[in-house]
Amino acid sequence: MSEENKVKLVNDQKLIDPTTNNEKNTNVDGTTDQENLRTEYTVLVNGERITLYTDKWGASLQDKLEGHGIHIQRNGDIAILSGKGGKGKACGGRMLVNTAGGQLIKSGSTTAEYSGSKNNAVEGGGSSDNSENSTAYSGMYWGDKTEEIKGTHTINAQHIELVADTISLKGDSKIIIETPELIQNIDSADTKIVTEKKEVTSSNTEVKEETTSTFDPRGSKNIVTTGHLNHSILGDYALQVDGFMDLQVQGKSFGVMLVKNRSAALTIGVNGEKNGGKFFVFAKGTFDLASGLTTGDLNLSTLGKLQTSSTKETKIEATTDITVEATKGITMEAKTDNITIDAKKDVVIEGAKIYLN
Repeated sequence: MSEENKVKLVNDQKLIDPTTNNEKNTNVDGTTDQENLRTEYTVLVNGERITLYTDKWGASLQDKLEGHGIHIQRNGDIAILSGKGGKGKACGGRMLVNTAGGQLIKSGSTTAEYSGSKNNAVEGGGSSDNSENSTAYSGMYWGDKTEEIKGTHTINAQHIELVADTISLKGDSKIIIETPELIQNIDSADTKIVTEKKEVTSSNTEVKEETTSTFDPRGSKNIVTTGHLNHSILGDYALQVDGFMDLQVQGKSFGVMLVKNRSAALTIGVNGEKNGGKFFVFAKGTFDLASGLTTGDLNLSTLGKLQTSSTKETKIEATTDITVEATKGITMEAKTDNITIDAKKDVVIEGAKIYLN
């Protein structure tokens, strides 16, 4: 088939109707594709380096070579673009604002991004390594600075450093600190707390001297533990109680025992040498040593002498028998009065020899 016949065959065929409607190219500002195809420029100022012109998007005052300038767009946006400054111009490409009367800024939501440079503070190229020091934002205020935030103020940083003569943290309700580790280097601390509540899993405190004072006569210090309490003292221990003292030992056993010797509920050991091995108990009034409130014995034993001395009468009384035994002799002497032996039954005296004078 010749080329002419192919063309004639195609022309004689029926046109195919489209199955979908024609698409329309519309923009968010309501303009159509035909309107966007036509662009008109009006040049108001045409200088050697600076041009001022308008188009359908707005008006622009910009540099011809670098493109930086001020752009006022039809949708209400104002764009200020700075250039690179050119080679060898370290102070170029910045935005400088100097207002003698101050500034008043009222704005909606603001998002700012500042990029620092370790080589040049004005280049703002940023750093690929966060460990490298570079200043992205710096401000100097010759006076007070006040920020009032009606919401949440969040600061995300790798390191925050506050340097001032005095730093005050005031919370109308509370101050919350959450951190895996808290390190404090303080020369002197003065703390005034009305009520303190702590929940500590483990605590280790190393101090050279610690003093706890309670000057309120109604005050008290309580130590309550469901576990053990261990005091290890290398030096002396002095305890003075102006009131009464009550020590109660129940002698219960636990799964994990701090005291390994369970032969007695209360054991007092004085294990030093010479005076360090002596044990004195002084009582201004009556000294009562009792045992066996239900059942039990009272045993006094020593490897040395056992002496009792009294300026008044000494009484030994038992509801059953009294037995006095000695490996050697027993001496009884009344220096100024009689010795009286009174028995409701017999008096039995046994000996190899009995001397009566």
